[in-house]
Amino acid sequence: MALALLKNAVLQNPHGFRKIAGILCNTARNHWNYQYQPGPYPRTPEERAAAAKKYNMSIEEYQPYPEEEGYGDYPKLPDIGADSKDPTYPYDCPELKRNFNEPFHAIAEIIGEDRYDISMRPRFSLSVQWSMLLTAIGGSAAIYLFLENHKVGRPVICKQYPGQGI
Repeated sequence: MALALLKNAVLQNPHGFRKIAGILCNTARNHWNYQYQPGPYPRTPEERAAAAKKYNMSIEEYQPYPEEEGYGDYPKLPDIGADSKDPTYPYDCPELKRNFNEPFHAIAEIIGEDRYDISMRPRFSLSVQWSMLLTAIGGSAAIYLFLENHKVGRPVICKQYPGQGI
């Protein structure tokens, strides 16, 4: 099956072999999902050092989430969205702006480059946003109610021909 897939990819597309080789190389290079699963919350300094080594961090920079949040030994990373990271840095995986063996943020699906950037302050405060929304809705309603009786077109009836008509 794999050989047939490889043969079809090479025959139909001259770059197909490179594409399949790249997919296989990435699959072999990357880690499996079970390696990213958090372990139990570290209670002793030895468990803390083992968890820091597991996530390729030094003991000084490793800080787990609080135990009541339920993330186990997963490291609490700084809240920096992908959109706020340096775009000119030579990342190992430039699509995600991360390096090889760098742990994902616990809420990575929320703070991706195409999502909400948690590290940026909003342009307007929440009260200003609500006032702008209510002003737009109220203004539209006021214009509708004021102009409801003023029709736009002139009233015209159908043409009436004498007799049978044409």
